[in-house]
Amino acid sequence: MPRLKPLWLSLGALSHRLRTSDALFLAVDFDGTLTPIAEHPDHVRLPERVRELLRRLTRREGVHLAVISGRRLDDLERLLDGGRLFLAGAGGLETRDEDGRRRVHLPPDVQMPELLRHELEAWCRRFSGAWVEDKRFSYALHYRGVKPALQPAFGAGVRRRARPYRGQIQLVHGKRVFEIMPAVAWEKSAALRLWLDERQAAGTLLFFGDDTSDEPVYTAVRERGGIAVAVGRTVSAAEFSLPSPAEVIWFLEWLDSEWGAREAPPKASRESQSAAG
Repeated sequence: MPRLKPLWLSLGALSHRLRTSDALFLAVDFDGTLTPIAEHPDHVRLPERVRELLRRLTRREGVHLAVISGRRLDDLERLLDGGRLFLAGAGGLETRDEDGRRRVHLPPDVQMPELLRHELEAWCRRFSGAWVEDKRFSYALHYRGVKPALQPAFGAGVRRRARPYRGQIQLVHGKRVFEIMPAVAWEKSAALRLWLDERQAAGTLLFFGDDTSDEPVYTAVRERGGIAVAVGRTVSAAEFSLPSPAEVIWFLEWLDSEWGAREAPPKASRESQSAAG
């Protein structure tokens, strides 16, 4: 893959693009993108600075905002606490639109194999620091707390146990986590396409993500002429990079300022209107 370009070096071109766009479609992952990854998902708290920034963006004329995450939809609603956002949880399997309407994107007959879950739970009990997170339509095996020397063995055992269930599940390896997803043609990029297609999106599109599960989204964004940004990654299908969630927030604040500036009438126009009054 080509080397990623630092996003900060493209502000001039992006500023011009924003000034000539009627709408801004901004999509972000959550953990590792809006916030640093914590030792446990329940330990994450969204700073008020970030929450207020997202609210401010959603109040901007022409701005559409989506959060597309592996977290449960209930978790996203609790952590984000308001604002007209499109939310996609469980890797896109469940969504909520800006008016609060929820949808599940699974055929009614799809079920996760219970035997595999029992096998993986038993495997986690053999490794201190490993545990299973229930996401309702999928589940995740976290092993951030497993000793580094034991992590390769843990991962090999997960893959070995999942192999007989190919066709029923898909195994996605992220940052010290294995996502066990139903084997359906729906994931984060499908949720992004749903969001854009239902709004007949025409404007500037940006997506920020940080993990393996975001790779299909980068491709979908670039196919639509959008700007795909990988956070903390050096190899990716994205075009641009930012080093950390802190820099994502700084960039979003710059973006908010740029979009706000284009909404305001030029100074000369304001002075002429004042003189006419």
